[in-house]
Amino acid sequence: MTARASGRKVPFINKVKVSQWMRGSKTISSTIPETVGLTRTELSRMLGRYRMVYVKPSNGQKGQGVMRVRKLGDMYEFRYKRMSNRTATVVGLYKLIQRYRIGRRYLVQQGIHLMTYKGRSFDLRLMAQRKSTSGPWVITGKFARVAAKGKIVTNAAQGADVYLVQPVLRANLSESKVRSMIEQVERLVLRIAQRYAVLIPSCVELGIDIAIDRNHRIWMLELNTKPGIYPFRYFKDKSMYRKILAYRRAQ
Repeated sequence: MTARASGRKVPFINKVKVSQWMRGSKTISSTIPETVGLTRTELSRMLGRYRMVYVKPSNGQKGQGVMRVRKLGDMYEFRYKRMSNRTATVVGLYKLIQRYRIGRRYLVQQGIHLMTYKGRSFDLRLMAQRKSTSGPWVITGKFARVAAKGKIVTNAAQGADVYLVQPVLRANLSESKVRSMIEQVERLVLRIAQRYAVLIPSCVELGIDIAIDRNHRIWMLELNTKPGIYPFRYFKDKSMYRKILAYRRAQ
């Protein structure tokens, strides 16, 4: 299967394989949440280790089919969209997941306690592009995605609000730390793009989702080979949108 991005066919790699490939890099591995294929055994192990995990389609998009599971004392809390349920056993939990899954292949990912903005979780989407397969990767745009009230995902397609990155970070960090954090995030995104391009040399565009947890640690949540760019049109200043389009036309 292939995904079309910027007029090019890009081989589609499932999220577990991407995670394993990224964890093979010494400079990136510490930012990659543990991600494994969904089985009842792996679900139990991951909950024992992290107490919170996300269960999502291996080839999912736009936050569809994402579930969150937490171990709370002797119970397991299951969240899907705005629905919540509890069960006392992993067997019962696994049955809930099977009831609501929307595809064949699912994965379990280490849960990250996201930084918040106005009481809602947020993450960052950065666009990394290059004009040719031999050209340098460049950050062409970035924004913050703030989850809709009561939602567990931050995708715009699931009702998240889109903001410029700086004001969202300023709600949590000093001005100097905001600048430092953005620099760290951008360096990581460029390393991720360069690493992915070793696996898929034909790739010229990526949408990379970055989380910052409550301890200010940076994580890569997902890597998208056919990222939508319509959220960049929301901003009054269209410079990021125009830059992204310019890179697409050059590819």
